[in-house]
Amino acid sequence: MTNKKLVSIIVPCYNNESTIKETIDSLLGQTYDNIEIIIVNDGSKDNSESIINKITSENKTVSSILQENSGPSYSRNQGALAAKGFYLVFIDADDVIYQNFIEEYVAAFEQNNQLQLVYSRAEFFGDKKGEWILPEYNMKNFISENCIPIFAMIKREEFLKAGMFDSNLKYLEDWDLWITITKNKNSVYRIPKILYKYRKIKNSKSLTTLNKVDDVQDASRLYIYNKHYSFFKENEFSISNLMKQNNDAVKYKNKYNNIWYRKIFNKIFK
Repeated sequence: MTNKKLVSIIVPCYNNESTIKETIDSLLGQTYDNIEIIIVNDGSKDNSESIINKITSENKTVSSILQENSGPSYSRNQGALAAKGFYLVFIDADDVIYQNFIEEYVAAFEQNNQLQLVYSRAEFFGDKKGEWILPEYNMKNFISENCIPIFAMIKREEFLKAGMFDSNLKYLEDWDLWITITKNKNSVYRIPKILYKYRKIKNSKSLTTLNKVDDVQDASRLYIYNKHYSFFKENEFSISNLMKQNNDAVKYKNKYNNIWYRKIFNKIFK
């Protein structure tokens, strides 16, 4: 009987038939031996479900949830609600982790029980190689952009207390949650080792699609600014700073002329 705390690894999956097995293999190969893996199939239209069924039939530590397509935030939340672990960590279904990932993360928590979030350095693989350079975590950086990746480990109790991921967000949902968690206490630690591998694929999307993605990202930033207005205000970060952070205030002015964006701005400035 192990005395190690159970770690629940949540893997949202949408049309990841070509990568899901590689991801799960990296999770099953962990040196930390008290884990459960929960795959949330978010209504995949490819062969993901049959691959997931084969994985779960062969591994007692792996279970799965099949749901209608609801987005990654909802999927992660459903996995967390089904989890039994003391700690939670979210791994994307096309990424992989080093075999000592969980062990290193748990060790950091065990050394300092006051920590809220633990994450590590990461690197790209696939069509791009090299370290994924994230800004150093400090309030100056964090207030203007997300410095903490989605694969940060968190205590399940604290995750639930914070209200989980906001399903209204399609982008930056992790930044939104990390703000909620850290704004009153702010205890975050980055392990100075590369333990996560983020798959990078060449972008084949059209310019129109990329512009739509950019619009959603911008709207997400405005949504988060509105939601956490008091936090940004306390740290002297204004809507002007938000504009400058995205390098083009004119872009926001143009979007303000769009009625949907104007509604968001009206909420912020009322």
